[in-house]
Amino acid sequence: MARPTVINDDLLLTTAREVFLRRGLNATTAEIAEQAGVSQGILFKRFKSKQALFRAAMNADQDPARPLPINLDERVGQGKIEDTLNDLGNLLVKKFFIIIPATMMDWSGSREECDEAACMSGPEKAKKGVQMIARYLSQEVELGRLQCGNCEILSQMFIGALWHYAFLLVTLGEVHEEPLTPEQYVSGVVKTLMTGVTPPRKTTK
Repeated sequence: MARPTVINDDLLLTTAREVFLRRGLNATTAEIAEQAGVSQGILFKRFKSKQALFRAAMNADQDPARPLPINLDERVGQGKIEDTLNDLGNLLVKKFFIIIPATMMDWSGSREECDEAACMSGPEKAKKGVQMIARYLSQEVELGRLQCGNCEILSQMFIGALWHYAFLLVTLGEVHEEPLTPEQYVSGVVKTLMTGVTPPRKTTK
């Protein structure tokens, strides 16, 4: 009797990632199963839905307790605020390129198909992320390195601009007359925001 083939989860996830990156949300579990050399039944036995498979393959749920990809507390009073926001912004855009398709699949599927923990944790992580950035900005205001009337609004403007950029690229592709790289876009957003919140230089008599 032939030994059963051992199905490796890493192989399934690697294959799924390749297909999702190539086909986007149009990728089907049938395509993924065929490329991995398994049945759809095997996929759904390991991952209960297409959403769950996408999240696992794209690491969409990594660090569930960490809303932001860098520790802003360690950046307070250190270096240039503009550099910190650029670092954070570039990492957030990369994260949004994964989160947005996963969110779209959650919204388009039924509640039964949606992974409950993932569906419920998203809004809470987003809210906490806004609050953490606002806290960082407020601390910089206290140090006199920033002037800001409402740091929570500034935080939402920062995140919102990045999310909108990633959303348009995911759904429509490049929309700017002169294509911008993510790094160029983030830099432009940060420079625009900093124009209004950078304290005036003190002149010496």
